[in-house]
Amino acid sequence: MSSGAPPLGVIASLYRHRGLVAMLVVRDLKARYRGTFFGYLWSLFNPLLLLAVYAAVFTWVIPARATSDVPYPIFLFAGLLPWLFGSGALLDSAIVLADNGPLLKKVVCPPEVFPAVTVLSHLVHHVLALPVLLAATAVAAGMGLMRFPWTVVLAPFALVLWVVAVSGLALAVAALAVHFRDLKDLLHNLLNLVFFATPIIYTLDRIPVRLLRRLIQANPVTPLIEVYRDVVLLGVLPSLLMWAWAAAVALVCWLAGVWVFSRLRETIAETV
Repeated sequence: MSSGAPPLGVIASLYRHRGLVAMLVVRDLKARYRGTFFGYLWSLFNPLLLLAVYAAVFTWVIPARATSDVPYPIFLFAGLLPWLFGSGALLDSAIVLADNGPLLKKVVCPPEVFPAVTVLSHLVHHVLALPVLLAATAVAAGMGLMRFPWTVVLAPFALVLWVVAVSGLALAVAALAVHFRDLKDLLHNLLNLVFFATPIIYTLDRIPVRLLRRLIQANPVTPLIEVYRDVVLLGVLPSLLMWAWAAAVALVCWLAGVWVFSRLRETIAETV
């Protein structure tokens, strides 16, 4: 793929090397749990323990409620799941090319493969954590604390938007990090800022200052979080405008990420 290749060039390259991508995803998952007693079960235990901590803290220690419709611990958990997927994939993308430098230099291996592997590995963990959220939702619904969100059947569409957005940004982050070594630390701090500027631990209607509420609504991550949580937890069918807004954000992230990556692609192997 030349430096000026169109966005479809990245997709075509990843499709041609799909076997390599799958192999590296499996390698990454095995390496992550190598030597542990529970192995892949940690993909279920980690979100389950996280939910248990939130439930204990926000039920008995600091009672909190974001809406009158769902228990706050589940509300928070549903917002954190996509955020942890996206932020984790981006932070790992900042080091993935450096970590795989020998493969880039000695083997004919396109650099776009490695950010894709990072995103897919985090996606696997996210998908494995979803049953924990659904089980908690079903239990809460059975206790009469909320209604089970049958809109959850639309969850794959909401998740696809996250994958598209994160994949594009991961390409840009991976390429930029090769040339700017401080990027991971800068990104870590930026993500902390964006986290609190996104309605993850609160709802938009709880923001008393109108101007601040407008600014948070303008945050590009907001529609991705809102659409995801609406269909997965709240049982709300997002409007076509909200879907379009979230899709536009995902598309812009993808196109911008591919543009940055394509401009730096040819210098990655010699710089890493």
